[in-house]
Amino acid sequence: MSSNSDFIVVGGGVNGLVAACYLLREGFSTLVLEAKEEVGGGAVTREITLPGFQHDVFATSINIWKASSIQQELELEKYGYSEVNPEPVAATPFKGGRAVIIYSDLNKTLESFSRFSKRDAETFKRFYEFYLENKPVLLGGMASPPPRYSELMRVLEESDNGLDFLQFSFMSSRDWLEENFESEEVKAFLALWGSNHVPLSPEDPGSALLTLVFAGLLQEKGVGVPVGGMKTLAKSLVNYIVGHGGSVFTGQEVSEIIVNEGVARGVRTTTGKTLYAKRGVIANVEPKRLFLKMVPSSALSEEFLRKVERFRYSRVTQVMIHAALESWLDYEPADIRLAGMVQIGESLDEISKAYNECVRGEMPSAPFMTVDNVSCYDKTRAPAGKHILWDFARAPVFLKGKPWRDQDKEYFADICVERLSEYAKNTRSIILKRVVLSPQDIQSLNPNLVNGDPGGGKSTIEQSLALRPFPGFSDYRTPVKGLYMCSAATHPGGGVSGLPGHNAALQAINDTKRAAENNVTR
Repeated sequence: MSSNSDFIVVGGGVNGLVAACYLLREGFSTLVLEAKEEVGGGAVTREITLPGFQHDVFATSINIWKASSIQQELELEKYGYSEVNPEPVAATPFKGGRAVIIYSDLNKTLESFSRFSKRDAETFKRFYEFYLENKPVLLGGMASPPPRYSELMRVLEESDNGLDFLQFSFMSSRDWLEENFESEEVKAFLALWGSNHVPLSPEDPGSALLTLVFAGLLQEKGVGVPVGGMKTLAKSLVNYIVGHGGSVFTGQEVSEIIVNEGVARGVRTTTGKTLYAKRGVIANVEPKRLFLKMVPSSALSEEFLRKVERFRYSRVTQVMIHAALESWLDYEPADIRLAGMVQIGESLDEISKAYNECVRGEMPSAPFMTVDNVSCYDKTRAPAGKHILWDFARAPVFLKGKPWRDQDKEYFADICVERLSEYAKNTRSIILKRVVLSPQDIQSLNPNLVNGDPGGGKSTIEQSLALRPFPGFSDYRTPVKGLYMCSAATHPGGGVSGLPGHNAALQAINDTKRAAENNVTR
């Protein structure tokens, strides 16, 4: 294990691996240290129910990943990555055998909307065009540090369209949906994207914009299924790193960032190894652990530490339900049985009620959830004719202030299975074995998922963009020179996107080149 790399990346989740890839792409020697015995972070695949059933333990969707050009820039197909794209893309069924469905063909999507409301179909088309027109801002802004609010406001205030966009960006999903759509089913279908994939209630300011971004991404780029499971995405990134002369070591937990005269000089592991970095350290570590446990307190001001302590994780998280299935779910209508993602939620009010029950620490009586149908498209996931269930249900971090007990999570899973049975009647009869992960289980498996929260911290408006993760530190830099953050706590947030790693690496590269130009040595 070399101790004189240009950069050391702490944490071999997707963000850390992507950061390493871009550093190597620029010619910087790079070493990745991962505490667990496997890389991937939230992108891991394991046989957790029965032999032969390959479950994505945490993330299984790469729709956010599709928001960037990382896959194309790194040419990951050359390093073993492949995916298939489901058709239909996504759907929400309703009682009575009807469903709102997104297809890759916009006209077919609009036909689906029209069955509920012709006006809503026209409205969705108009907003999708708005998404496409503003995509350079909506998606391009995710692949770089967020602008200062003063700069953002100045640009938006220059035109009526900019002011309209600014107003929309502060709207809640409920206000936007009730103002523009008439069908309760269409409202529910769209609201789920803002509340299921980022923990925001329909009433939270800023949830409208996220709802539009997710719906627009799905319509434009679909939702891919990695062949072989999410672990293949991580493996392709490792192959890129090794292929470019970098190194990845597992089972190497970093206990301390070595700081000398205000500069990050390397790391120390729990096994006593000391490794030095000539250029810097990039940490794919949640911020409270990074700054309150790994960076010496003497290197940080009290003011900065107060900012770290104020960083908040969501009260609303997830319970994961994995199951080996005898056959596939017999959804009604039959059109949605092959949809890449199926989301359950009957109405805007029902979604809001369940979300706010979670906020209060109550177990939702009618949970909303996401089911990913990966084994319909990737035959490596289960034995011939069999399938896997990946069911993500929003849930409170604690139940009335107390951690989830085994009987709590199993009872909640029973509620979720019963709920799913309302739309796929065979659900209960086809389960061969079930494994349920509470928020505490998830954190124990992956400490970066604090409270089981895949969002990497609250994504409400006061903790987003130039305020994420802390005011004054949204550019991935830290008070320690040469130490950069790249966890999901940084912009643009959680999910498997690789963008925090991409953005942090580019900052480190730019700083290193600028220092060289100015003949500044570390």
